[in-house]
Amino acid sequence: MTSCTVTEQLAFHPAAANESAFSFSVEDFFIAVLEDFSEFIPKEGETELMDTAIDDFARALTASPATDNVSLEKLSDNAYEGTFLFDDLSQLISDLGAGNDQTLLTMQENSMQFFLSMENYDQLVPVIPFLADENFEAFGPVYNQGLSEADYLEMISFMLGEEGPPAIKKSFITLKVRTPQPITAFSGGRKLSDTEYEFSFPLIDFLLLAEPITFSVSW
Repeated sequence: MTSCTVTEQLAFHPAAANESAFSFSVEDFFIAVLEDFSEFIPKEGETELMDTAIDDFARALTASPATDNVSLEKLSDNAYEGTFLFDDLSQLISDLGAGNDQTLLTMQENSMQFFLSMENYDQLVPVIPFLADENFEAFGPVYNQGLSEADYLEMISFMLGEEGPPAIKKSFITLKVRTPQPITAFSGGRKLSDTEYEFSFPLIDFLLLAEPITFSVSW
């Protein structure tokens, strides 16, 4: 069981384009359930739900003036990886739909800070098209505010079957940042080396969003 994994790697360079590499995979059974919930179940020859979401994301990346050399590859059913170059990460978040007043990501000359709570979750939804799918909303934080982890996993067991809760509990979202200079301060994650930082959190923290998800790193 591969559960659901999302990994994003950012590399900042002082005299060259910054780089992003991301990968995404999700359990087949979860996608099957989402499609069963949909009124428009994909028929043979039609684009699958995740393919549509990933393709939409790739098009949005390509359309942003803050990116270049966008590349996306489907590795297997519901597993993808991609790369792109960028020059202004906070502008990219705005371009993807968060808006010019977005509060998700704050970039300064030698630091970055991420902050996600229910107060600005609506800014994230257009950035990640899959979150806007009406069939996902039943699993996300908008519909599950105030639910305990135990109650949420019980609901998942009812909706997805017995394999749902262990898959959720094994799922993580990970961000890795390579800085152009030695790291001077950080919070919410760990330093892997002088210029490498990692922030990782369980998927269920995002699905419930009972507490803000936040980190910062400076160099």
